[in-house]
Amino acid sequence: MASPPSDIAPPDGDTTLYPPRWQPAPMRWHRTRVGWRESWCYVAQFVPRWRDRSLIHYLAAELPGADDVLVTRLPLLKFVVVRSPALARRILVTNQDAYAKSAEYDMMAVTFGQGLVTDPDDRRYHRNRRLVQPIFSRANIDRFAVPITEAAADAAERILVLGAHGPVDIGAEMNRLTLDIVARTMFGTDLSGPISQIRLTNLLRFFGIGFMTNISRPLRAVSTLVVRVTTPPARRAGSRIPIRAMRWVTWLSSPTMMLELRRIERAVDAVIDDHRQGRITRTDNLLGLLTAARDPETGHAYSDTEIHDELMTFIGAGMETSATALTWTWTLLAAHPQARERMHEELRRVLGGRTPTADDVDELEWTKAVLTESMRLYPPIIGLTRVAKKPDVLGGYRIAAGTTIVISLHGVHHNPSVWPEPERFDPQRHLDPATAAERRHGMLAFSAGKRICVAQNFAMMEMTLALAVLAQRMDLEPAYEGPVRRALSFTGGPDTAVPMRPRARDR
Repeated sequence: MASPPSDIAPPDGDTTLYPPRWQPAPMRWHRTRVGWRESWCYVAQFVPRWRDRSLIHYLAAELPGADDVLVTRLPLLKFVVVRSPALARRILVTNQDAYAKSAEYDMMAVTFGQGLVTDPDDRRYHRNRRLVQPIFSRANIDRFAVPITEAAADAAERILVLGAHGPVDIGAEMNRLTLDIVARTMFGTDLSGPISQIRLTNLLRFFGIGFMTNISRPLRAVSTLVVRVTTPPARRAGSRIPIRAMRWVTWLSSPTMMLELRRIERAVDAVIDDHRQGRITRTDNLLGLLTAARDPETGHAYSDTEIHDELMTFIGAGMETSATALTWTWTLLAAHPQARERMHEELRRVLGGRTPTADDVDELEWTKAVLTESMRLYPPIIGLTRVAKKPDVLGGYRIAAGTTIVISLHGVHHNPSVWPEPERFDPQRHLDPATAAERRHGMLAFSAGKRICVAQNFAMMEMTLALAVLAQRMDLEPAYEGPVRRALSFTGGPDTAVPMRPRARDR
């Protein structure tokens, strides 16, 4: 049985590992004493856990040493895995300047482009964040409440109509809803029709494949060299080398997925052109802001490529992650009728049958707690990766510059040192004021530090209002048998369709 040693690491850290390096082992722990045979036994579970779709939970929450540093290898790549909230906070917050986004984010850029989520350049990131931050101020996001609730009401009507003919895939419907919300609030238009059927789940799986095969690292090295030796105007093009190369790989390996991506890219380009040509005149949205934005220091204006990338980022981040969170929330409410009934009681008490507004969000405490607990159990991003720019010490283990760090958000959210009975669905844990600060440090659904999600307040309002409107109008009962498993993808959404039977409710 693995157990932590009693000795304490020196302040400047050390590189002690168990099993020791001279013993053949695929995974090693810094302070947790694991023998080489045990290490191989843990790895031997990968294949059966992959088959039964429980590998994410196994790696994040079932391996020993939840508060320890785990060192493992893939072909040509050694990386450190962190599942401790304290260590994750050190990387993302207290010592964040020692870390940068790793090459693996180039895999995401295949889908999202080089926007706020994927851009490795800190200078450009902070410039762009300053430009988009105003649209996510409280005053601005409050005005988005009406289009959010209108989209949710349309979704409820559509689901009930579909439900008259049999079970409805609630995962697909939540994707359709969140894409509609993104279109109405971010672009000032309506991306309906065939575009509303697009899902990015398959494309996001490419991120996981790229990490496992390490394809992005040599491409990032070439890109970095080009950036260093070229003039400033050519540097943006040089930084896109990995994205272009991996798009070609994806075209060859999965042309169907790339055709899906091209459909949504063409729609985004058409919306940009509509704004440029004056066919869309609203400017109180992300696209209007980006079109008019100028860097106060340089006078830089966004090119259409840069605007395209930011819009793709907000489609991907705003659509897939919110849809994943809402889908898991419905499965949890179906499995916990008492929590669902308490939510309905709160909706009746606070809203009295009317449509919720932005002012109601803070009053829907239990509804928000349900969403937060859902994102704890099933974080809408399964992990973050960083690369050390300079040496550091994590949990007593000395980190060398250039080391890749994987922060398992699923592991952080299931860490028993912060979350007692971590597998239990318990929204009440987020309402206890005595442990609120500790719980906040253990929740990283929107990341933390300078790279924290710029739209986190919008996302919470969006999901709270959407859930409230849908729950006012219907209940959803499962039409599936057995547990719903997580896909091995960036968002960790359901691995299969989630059929549910809608039943109309009186508001």
